[in-house]
Amino acid sequence: MNASFYALPTIGTVENWVQRTPDHFRFHVKANQVISGHPSDPKRLPAPLRELPFTADSRGRIRRPSRELRDAAIDTLLEALGPMGDRLGAILLQLPPFVAAGDAQRGEIQRIVRRFAPVRVAVEFRHRSWVAEGERGRTMDMLGELDAAYVCVDAPRIDVASAMPPISEVTSPALAYLRLHGRNADTWTTGTSVAERFNHVYTAEEMGEWLDPVLEMAERAQEVAVVFNNNARDYALRNADDFRNLLLTRISDAGREGENLLPTSSASKPD
Repeated sequence: MNASFYALPTIGTVENWVQRTPDHFRFHVKANQVISGHPSDPKRLPAPLRELPFTADSRGRIRRPSRELRDAAIDTLLEALGPMGDRLGAILLQLPPFVAAGDAQRGEIQRIVRRFAPVRVAVEFRHRSWVAEGERGRTMDMLGELDAAYVCVDAPRIDVASAMPPISEVTSPALAYLRLHGRNADTWTTGTSVAERFNHVYTAEEMGEWLDPVLEMAERAQEVAVVFNNNARDYALRNADDFRNLLLTRISDAGREGENLLPTSSASKPD
């Protein structure tokens, strides 16, 4: 659910989501932008939260939320998600691309993840410094200690800090996570909208690069979430279905060859 990134949902809205989906449906909910540290319009917050302190940028947006505001946003989100019960799979904490690796940043991530407990958190980094030489081990160790999932990312293969490399990692035995954003290199840093940035249809060959990594992740985690975020038009829905079919074919072929590939995996809806 991507709507929660822009505005904190109400309990009534979440109840509606639950009622409109089948019993086996699993929700992964994106943390609100105040929580993850993206610039945000304070008018989008519930009235009581607007009174809490923050540092604004030149456009009046929340640039640095106070700890009090961030914690209130976490608590409000958790309360609203109550009707999901055990159908809530995880909270997706997608960090802004300007958040580079550092001690202060690590400390705040740890604090946020612990505030969400016992709800599981999947952390998506968007600055390469988190997996650079000398930092990758620290990043994975931190997530492992928190029992949080590292979000593996597929993005354009370009040399910019915001395009994460295709690293396959499992940091929580309960959940492994893959988000595929498309490979549109032309619009990755210049797109003026989400649809422009993620305007890409994956080919079978491109998706095939992730089949073995996903199956390997499934051997190490109870659940694997595969999320297509190339959400221009209906691309994500089509590619999610395509990937599921490729995965089933791969498992079927391996079974005929005598291999044992029985993953627990899930293809999730796009943002």
